[in-house]
Amino acid sequence: MARVEGRIHVYGRRLRRGASRWVPLALAGALAAGCAIQPEPLTLQERFAQVQADRTRLYAEQEPVTGPISLAEAMARSIKYNLDARQALMEQVLQVRQLDVSSYDMLPKLAASAGYTTRDKPNESLSRNTITNFRSVDPAISQDRSRYSADLGLTWNLLDFGVSYYQAKQQANRVLIAQERRRRLANSIIQQVRASFWLAASAERLQGEIEPILTEARKALEDSKKVEEERLKPPLEALRFQKALIEIIRQLETVQQDLSISKAQLAALMNIPIGQPFTLALPEGFTQVIPDVGVPVDKMEMIALLNRPEMREEQYQKRVNLAEVHKAMLRMLPGISLNTSLNYDSNSYLINNLWAEAGARLSYNLLNLFSGPATIRAAEAQEEAGDFRRMALSVATLTQVHVAYQQYVRGKTSFEQARLLENIERRINENVQQAATADAESALERIRSKAQAVNAKLSRDRAYAELQNAMSSLYVSLGLDALPETVESHSIRDLTAGLAKVAEDWQAGRLHFEEPPAAAMPTAATPTVNAPTAEAPSGEPTS
Repeated sequence: MARVEGRIHVYGRRLRRGASRWVPLALAGALAAGCAIQPEPLTLQERFAQVQADRTRLYAEQEPVTGPISLAEAMARSIKYNLDARQALMEQVLQVRQLDVSSYDMLPKLAASAGYTTRDKPNESLSRNTITNFRSVDPAISQDRSRYSADLGLTWNLLDFGVSYYQAKQQANRVLIAQERRRRLANSIIQQVRASFWLAASAERLQGEIEPILTEARKALEDSKKVEEERLKPPLEALRFQKALIEIIRQLETVQQDLSISKAQLAALMNIPIGQPFTLALPEGFTQVIPDVGVPVDKMEMIALLNRPEMREEQYQKRVNLAEVHKAMLRMLPGISLNTSLNYDSNSYLINNLWAEAGARLSYNLLNLFSGPATIRAAEAQEEAGDFRRMALSVATLTQVHVAYQQYVRGKTSFEQARLLENIERRINENVQQAATADAESALERIRSKAQAVNAKLSRDRAYAELQNAMSSLYVSLGLDALPETVESHSIRDLTAGLAKVAEDWQAGRLHFEEPPAAAMPTAATPTVNAPTAEAPSGEPTS
C-alpha cells in the first residue's frame, strides 16, 4: 500500500511540473491563434459548388408535367413547389420545433458533473482552541492532494418554471401565427396563379390566329415594297399602305410578347424549369361564364373580420403580448429554488465519501422593486399598441372588402362590354372577308379587319381574366381558403382534385366558412350581391 501511495505522489509531482511548464505555452499559443484569424472570402470554386447544388435542388423531387395543365393543377403545383410557399412551410416547422424546445424549459434542471483536482502542496492547517486559546503545534491534513469528485443534482426554480410556462404559451401562439402567415401566402399565390392562368390560356387560344395574320401582313408588306420599286402606284399611296401594315404587325407582335410573358410568369409560380414547354387545358365545354357572388355586403364584412389571416394573426399576437405582461408580473415575485443532489468525493479523510443532500433557497433581486413596475408598464403599452394596430387593420380589412367588391362589379361590366364588342368585330370581319376584292385597299382592309377581330378577342379574354382576378381578390379579402380542408395525399393528382372542387364552388358562389353567431349578425335588410350567371352568346369560342 505504501509503495502504491509513493508512486501516486511521484506521478503527481511530475504532473505538476509538466503543467507548470506547458500551461503557459498553451495559453500563449491560443492567444496567438486568436489574434491570427482573418476574414476568408469564399473562393470561386466554393461559390460555384454552392450554385450548382442550389440549381440541382431548385427542381428536385417534383412530379413531371405529363400533359396539359388545368387551372386546378396549376394551383396545386404552385402550392406544393413554389419556393415562397416552401419557405413559409419551413418557417412554420421551425416554430413547431421551437415549441418543443420551450416545453423542455419547464422541466427541472438535472445536472451531472465530475472533476479531478490536484495541488502542489498539501492542504495543511493549524487550529486554535476557542476556550483555552491554545494553538496546535503540529499541522493537520484533512484533504488529499489529488482527488476525484462527482455529483448529480436536481434543481427546480418555481419562478423560472412560471416564466417558462408563459414562454411556452407564447411560442404556441407563434406557431399559430406562422400558420396564418402561410395561409395568407398560399391565398396570394393562388390569386396570382388564377390571373396568370387565364392570360396564358388566352395566349394559347389566340396564338394560332395571330400567326396567320402576321404572315399575311408581312407578305403584303413585301409586295407593297415591290410595287413601290416598280412604280406601279404613286409613292405616297404605297408608303401609306406600308405604314398601316407596319402598325398592324407591330401591334400583333406586341400582343404575342405580352401573352408570352404571362405564360412565363405562370411557369415561375409553378416552379417549372425555365424553358420547359407546357400547354394549358381549359375545362371540357368551357364557356366564359360570369362567376356568381351571393353574399350580402354586411355579411362579407363579418366574414372578413373573422377569417382574414391578418386579423387572426393579430389576435394571436394579443395573446403573446398578454403573456408578456404576466411574465413581467411574475418576475416581481421572489424566487424559490428546491434542490437535491447525490455527491461523491474520493478524499480519503472523509468518513462518508458518498452522500445525498437536499435544500431550499429563497432569493429576491431587490432591483426588481425599481425595474419591475417599468417592465410591467412597457408590456402593457405593447399590448395596448397591439389593440390599436388590430383596430386599424380592421378598418383596412373592411375597406379592402368594399374595394374588392367594386372591382368585381367593374370587372363584370367590362367583360360584358368586351364580349359585345368582340361579337360585333367578329361579324364585321366576316362581312369584310366576304366583300373583299383583289385590289390593295381591299387587302389592307381585310388584314386590318382580321387584326381588329383578334384584338377584340384578346380584350375580351383579358377582361375575363381581370374578372376572375377580381373575384379571387374578393374571396381572398374575405379570408376564405382556396385550399381544401383535407386531401387524401399530397400528390399533385389529389391536390388538383381538391382544388378543382374549391374552384368550382367559388365559380358558382358556394362559399365555405365558419358562420358567426346569429346574435352578431346584422338584422337590417341589406342588398345581396348577386351576379347573374350569363352564358356566352352564339359563336362564343370554346375549348
